[in-house]
Amino acid sequence: MKSYILSFLVIISAVLSANSQEAMSNQQINRLVMTLKAANKKEDEIKTILNGIIKDPDLYNTLWQDFLKQSYTNKNKKFQFLDDLNIAFKTFQSKDSTTTSLGFSYDFNFDYAKFIEKDKSRISHTLGLSAKGNVAFNKRANPNNLLETKVFYNYAAFIGGVIKQHDTSVFSELNDIETKLVKIKDMKSKEAIALWDEFGDKLKLSNQYYYGIGPKFAFEATQDFSKTQFTPGITIDLGAKAWNKKNILSKLNILDYPFALIRLITGTDKSFTVYGATIPTVQLTLDYVIPSNDSTRRKLIGNLNPFPRFKFETSFRTFISRIRKENIFFNADYRFYQELAAPAAIKNSNFSSANYFVMALQSTSGMFVSYASGKLPFDARNDQVYSIGFSYKF
Repeated sequence: MKSYILSFLVIISAVLSANSQEAMSNQQINRLVMTLKAANKKEDEIKTILNGIIKDPDLYNTLWQDFLKQSYTNKNKKFQFLDDLNIAFKTFQSKDSTTTSLGFSYDFNFDYAKFIEKDKSRISHTLGLSAKGNVAFNKRANPNNLLETKVFYNYAAFIGGVIKQHDTSVFSELNDIETKLVKIKDMKSKEAIALWDEFGDKLKLSNQYYYGIGPKFAFEATQDFSKTQFTPGITIDLGAKAWNKKNILSKLNILDYPFALIRLITGTDKSFTVYGATIPTVQLTLDYVIPSNDSTRRKLIGNLNPFPRFKFETSFRTFISRIRKENIFFNADYRFYQELAAPAAIKNSNFSSANYFVMALQSTSGMFVSYASGKLPFDARNDQVYSIGFSYKF
């Protein structure tokens, strides 16, 4: 798996950057081999060195970053779909094992939305495709072995989030701030940050509430597709945002309290401020799971009959601090799966439910450190996994 992905990255990077002297290419690898041979290195030693390079996530990140730069430089329309792709090369470290596994995670989201604006609300109709999962180059070491691909439709309504003050002087001041921001090249500079803070203070918005509902059709699998199932279902999304930091709804965001303290201590915020815009979102899903390949389930109950499943998911993201020009964020996600009316054999084997929690620190440059605990569908046991790597948004 490693060699295939490395070859793909090297070739695609070389194709995109035929005129670039800095691009990684097969010639550089060949020069390295020739240099090692000139130093009287044996074939086994050369293979060991090359394998060491291949196991280093930095190599893949360098190639991937070069691929991104060249695709944008060449304005190649063939790769425009990559704008919706997030990919992160990383190493996995399980708490119960000293073995590390090089791999990557991917998150692809593409949707088409139509919005209908009203005085105090907005309605949207969205049709989309998403795919996400984790892949380890050594499949036996994959701690989060679930790939999910789905197509979906979503009807959503956003209520509130409108300007409370209809004072012409407020709009005039906001326009002046926008004019100043347009002239600033570095949006991370102190001057820009101060203007954004001033803009936020003057922009008094009402609380905003969100709900969405729609059907989806998904396909779930392990990375080697030894276990697969289809999961049509209905999804409900719920959310709320308090744009006014002094609002009661903001103060109810208790998950942001530790980070508000960190922002105060580091001087990021001048006062203890809880962000109401980071209130966790909630998603409820009722699936009709249709197993197509699952040897474990067949062994336990003797069949692959469809079954209903309930899923609860909540996500949280907030700003922690600013270090030089880097913004640091905290992300967390919790998922709970429960098979409804599960057979006794499934319950006794702990396959009827699954809990999964992951949290991460991430910078604007893409570097991240994450910790995950629990199990996903298809997993036989709970794992605790540490990951470190780089994330790229195309």
